[in-house]
Amino acid sequence: MSEQDNRRMAEEAFAALNAHDLDRYTMNLDASYVWEMETLPAPVRGPDGARQGLETYFKAFPDLRFELEQVITTQDTVVTRWRIRGTQKGEFVGIAPTNKTINIQGCSITEVRNGKIVRSRTYSDNATLFQQLGVLKTGKKMAAGER
Repeated sequence: MSEQDNRRMAEEAFAALNAHDLDRYTMNLDASYVWEMETLPAPVRGPDGARQGLETYFKAFPDLRFELEQVITTQDTVVTRWRIRGTQKGEFVGIAPTNKTINIQGCSITEVRNGKIVRSRTYSDNATLFQQLGVLKTGKKMAAGER
């Protein structure tokens, strides 16, 4: 596939996520698909594993929305920079519902082969996520130049 085709696949994947349409999302995943992310206890494997992982997020944040901020393609790799917003209404990684809103950024590096997504590695601002959920406290903010 061309870089333009890979970009279009990434954009369609985000549209499917925003529609919470996991059938549409997983149809572009190869049977050997692997998804790695810090908030997942282990790499997720295959379309069914991806479906289960995403269902967990959608149950925790039923209004979850993705905003695609940037897409970079090079040969068989697509890098997406995105923002997610949602309200925690269900349990998330052992955290009881807080009804708090999240607004964080992240980046996914996705490998495409033969028209299918074979691997994704997601990096996101988990410190901000857990601060927004009220389970991570940080020290006092200092103005630039203070010690």
